Amino acid sequence: MRGEEPLILFKMNKLILLFHTLKYLKWQQFLFRIRHKFIKPKVSEYLENFCPTRSENWCVVELYEEKITDELKATFLGHTKILNLPLDWNDESHSKLWTYNLHYFEDLLAFNAEHKREFHLNLLSRWIEENPVGYGNGWEPYPASLRIANILKAWLNGLPIEQSHIESVYAQASYLSNDLEKHLLGNHYFVNLKALLFAGVIFNNERWLNIAEKGLLVEIPEQTLDDGANFELTPMYHSLLLVDMLDMYNLCGAYSDKVSRSLKQCIELYIPKMLRFMEVMSHPDKGVSFFNDSVDGIAPSKVAIESYAKKLGFPLTTIDLKLKQALIQSDSGYMVAVNNGAKVIFDAAEVGPDYIPGHAHADTLSFELSLGMQRVFVNSGTSEYGLGPLRMLQRKTLSHNTVEVNGRDSSQVWSGFRVAKRARIVSRGYTESSGAISLYASHNGYGNCIHKRQLTLGKDYLQIEDELQGNFEKAVGRLYLHPDLNVILDAKKLFIKGAGVSMYCALNDDIDVSLEESKWFPGFGQAIANKCLEVEFKNNRTMMKFFFETEQLK
Repeated sequence: MRGEEPLILFKMNKLILLFHTLKYLKWQQFLFRIRHKFIKPKVSEYLENFCPTRSENWCVVELYEEKITDELKATFLGHTKILNLPLDWNDESHSKLWTYNLHYFEDLLAFNAEHKREFHLNLLSRWIEENPVGYGNGWEPYPASLRIANILKAWLNGLPIEQSHIESVYAQASYLSNDLEKHLLGNHYFVNLKALLFAGVIFNNERWLNIAEKGLLVEIPEQTLDDGANFELTPMYHSLLLVDMLDMYNLCGAYSDKVSRSLKQCIELYIPKMLRFMEVMSHPDKGVSFFNDSVDGIAPSKVAIESYAKKLGFPLTTIDLKLKQALIQSDSGYMVAVNNGAKVIFDAAEVGPDYIPGHAHADTLSFELSLGMQRVFVNSGTSEYGLGPLRMLQRKTLSHNTVEVNGRDSSQVWSGFRVAKRARIVSRGYTESSGAISLYASHNGYGNCIHKRQLTLGKDYLQIEDELQGNFEKAVGRLYLHPDLNVILDAKKLFIKGAGVSMYCALNDDIDVSLEESKWFPGFGQAIANKCLEVEFKNNRTMMKFFFETEQLK
């Protein structure tokens, strides 16, 4: 009997974990999950005697670096291989996400796509021949949605697709219309609707168009907060959804008589807010900040997105980093301070929408710092999805610039995309003085022990103050440094130096600081050695004040 006790305890803990995960879901997610499991989608409409008309008002867009060369060398998620088709269409030996990317056909919108049209037409023909209806990764709704939209965007760009390609895209859209991801919702359902909008408009299919418009008029306000943030609170996915919004606005302009005025006005209302949020949450180097599932190299670059927006007539806002200002994103919960060329981005947000926190990390009250163009304090990032130990490590509190209490995560992340109990923001605000901005927030992710943090950014310093209100056995704060920086810990003095950047911190007696080897994951498939400062609490408060000089700030 004694041997059974650990197993019983494990099962009980798993049930509790599941309860605290599932209790947040919408009833529709349960209903459509059951439907998704037992009702197989099918192609229910076929194209007959129809040739779509390309609009001359479409704004040509190119968004990506080359993904697949003429020699079938494919690079996705930091991994390159020579394709062995048809086997590789469903070879998940590297990762399922890598295989998904193969089916997106983003190379149709690469910067050199105009010079590869014959190659792209041949690749499309191969996909049709080697991916029969309903079989394999390519027919799953998420990659199908991206591929449908990308093929139609490439056709609008001038790709002379053949009748067999047109008929295939029509069949794919019909299949997708019967396989919408209402059990997942969020960005997956959003791109389903976007694909049906493109197909509905271009193929004059009223059913698809009605599904898309009805869904988008609900989902756009639902998924876009008033400060412009995508509600999953993930800067990388925010950029992806912003591109989707620009694409749909582009489509509305190209076929103004086919899309309702209400949908176009809705899209037009939110794009400027989304552009500003991207600007606020980006580093001066124009890369995304690494909160939740966010890294560079997945979404189109900020430069490419802004160029697209500008072509469509949207004005761009820029933040003067030399001015002292607080940029408080009150709806999402992110707070940003800039002062004399320095920029602090502070995560005082919830983990995301309760019913879809799959891209959340246990990173509450983490932050990132840039001095001029140099990133200094960086969250660890994301290099893979799935169920492996590295994925779990990257989601944990200990992989972020925040405080871990009693070896626990601030939010109960588990599996690849699950969250059970979540940290809640208890307080949040900011103050300004003549020379500095203070951002502060607290959360209850450690139960009766409240973590309160204040970040004060002056003209030449950043002060980090942490307080734990309640009992705890052990608490460790961590500060991950960009790999380009050299770190020297000498007794009670800490020096951080890089090209044109110099920082200094005198360490107080009430903390123990150690310098540890770590890894930074700035993109999928990437791991770069860096340093981590571990700060162990001796009492319930810690304070570190970093003075800095940079050539870029002088």
